[in-house]
Amino acid sequence: MEPKVKAGHPAGASRRNHRIAVGLLLSLIVYGSLYPFAWNFAQPQDFIFWARLGLVDVVENVILFLPLGWLLALHYHGQGGQRAGFVAWFPIALIVAGILQWLQKFLPRTPALSDIVFNMLGFTAGWLAGMISGSSLNRLSRRYVNLHAADRFALVMVVLWVAAELFPFIPTLDRSSVVDNVKSLWQQDLWQPRRMLLHMAATVIGLEALAHLIRSVAEEHLVRLLAGIATLAILGGKFVIINQAPGLAVILGIAAGAAVWQGIDRMEERPRLWTILAIASAAYLLHAIWPLQWNDRPGAMHWLPFASSLSGSIESVVNTVAFECLCFGAIIWSAARNGGSLGGMTVTVAILAFACEFAQRYLPGRTAEITSVLLALGMGWLIAALSPI
Repeated sequence: MEPKVKAGHPAGASRRNHRIAVGLLLSLIVYGSLYPFAWNFAQPQDFIFWARLGLVDVVENVILFLPLGWLLALHYHGQGGQRAGFVAWFPIALIVAGILQWLQKFLPRTPALSDIVFNMLGFTAGWLAGMISGSSLNRLSRRYVNLHAADRFALVMVVLWVAAELFPFIPTLDRSSVVDNVKSLWQQDLWQPRRMLLHMAATVIGLEALAHLIRSVAEEHLVRLLAGIATLAILGGKFVIINQAPGLAVILGIAAGAAVWQGIDRMEERPRLWTILAIASAAYLLHAIWPLQWNDRPGAMHWLPFASSLSGSIESVVNTVAFECLCFGAIIWSAARNGGSLGGMTVTVAILAFACEFAQRYLPGRTAEITSVLLALGMGWLIAALSPI
């Protein structure tokens, strides 16, 4: 069953969704900058000009403001007035970054002018990326009229797939790193069924999203070709992107996922979508309630979102969040495209996420928190905002 086009005023809905998206990004910036909210007003820290630089710190500060710049630039490109928009928003972003760094004087953080500089570099880089994206989309849409019908949420799903597999997207310039990635094929244990199955599921979901994106622009004949190219690109990226060390289990999982997707893609639409929903649900459950070893005494439930994520490395955070969003998006999107209620499925997936997180209180090495519930709700909103369901 094909999704129905929403009634209403598309322009007004687009502006409303843009404001919501900007508000959400600003909220995430504030939250990430002020976490863990452990205020100490009695003994503020000194504000320094240049903090000790590390690759992770630089990447974190750049990425923090990059999506905001990209979203705003893309919006103003459509409105016509990117230069005026940048002049208006750069001081706002600078003031936000400055206030957040000043507030970090009262937190167990390191307030530094250098962080503001990298925040603004991220905002500017995002704005430039938004300008390039907008111009490229305009050129392509003039050349290929069918691009106007492209499913934007399918594109989000493809991006999530790539992020889950290849973040931080930085190709290694060190030949020894490539050698280490290759050596992992025989140095790591082949029998890693969970790891293999998770990568297989991510590949199936990613290729389904890519196929739907291609079909939405009436290019059916390119589906198999581009799916093959995308699979090879992911496999190749596992050896040339830093900090991958995939091991044979991951490579086999991706290859198996591509083979499984080819079989699924031959199905009729309704059973195909139910199959994708089942795979996404199974993958999330395998990810969420592993290891299947239960403690007698439950741990604490953390009600502050992203508690464990913000205390870990950004690489593991992005990979995990991207994978969960990929699963949540596939479940809700598949059901909605099959005629299910978008709101009902969003609530159902959010309840499932809460149940899994609550169950993690009894699992060793897991941290139960509310983050996954918010991610599920966010994916439901994205589908409503980006897809004509």
